[in-house]
Amino acid sequence: MRTKLIFGASLLFLLSLAILVTIYLAWILYPFEISWLNLTNRVHLKSDIIQYNFHILMDYLTNPFNPVLEMPDFPSSESGLHHFVVVKGLFHLAQGVAIVTLPIFYLFWKQVIQKGFLSLYRRGLLIMLSLPLVLGLVGVFIGFEQFFTLFHQILFVGDDTWLFDPAKDPVILILPEDFFLHCFILFFVTYEILFGLFYFKSRRRL
Repeated sequence: MRTKLIFGASLLFLLSLAILVTIYLAWILYPFEISWLNLTNRVHLKSDIIQYNFHILMDYLTNPFNPVLEMPDFPSSESGLHHFVVVKGLFHLAQGVAIVTLPIFYLFWKQVIQKGFLSLYRRGLLIMLSLPLVLGLVGVFIGFEQFFTLFHQILFVGDDTWLFDPAKDPVILILPEDFFLHCFILFFVTYEILFGLFYFKSRRRL
């Protein structure tokens, strides 16, 4: 039972790590998104102004010591601010899970991986590796727009503040659907690399 709990916590660490890597890579790569998605024409602002406001947003969402969101060029409605508060909570949840499970993952690394027992957990790793493939097929089948809507309906049950009105929350104009598509792809690749490395390591024998 103890080893199963350690394995489960280790999976949570890898999942939270994939989420955090995606968040920070999306932040780093956002200047390229401005160009790729032609965001300057959507809001009629210079690229550096868009990037500055996005930086303020991301710092608010990821920094637990930043309690106030004030983007100088993008006013926010009460419902928009509420949604960002919820997202901030989810980001901090991922950060908290990563911090709490890191020591447990280190224990798993020392007691299982380094001693060559990872093959005992191959089935669990294969299941985790396959889940995004199944979700990806669902997304392809129903279309990303429908998948994106379903994702929000599941993640934010009973809360429709994620349905931004550009007239009240113009920040949504620099966060188009294609940007989130790229984030999903980035998470998929990051997740598959992380779990894929451990799965293929489980197939090797010392």
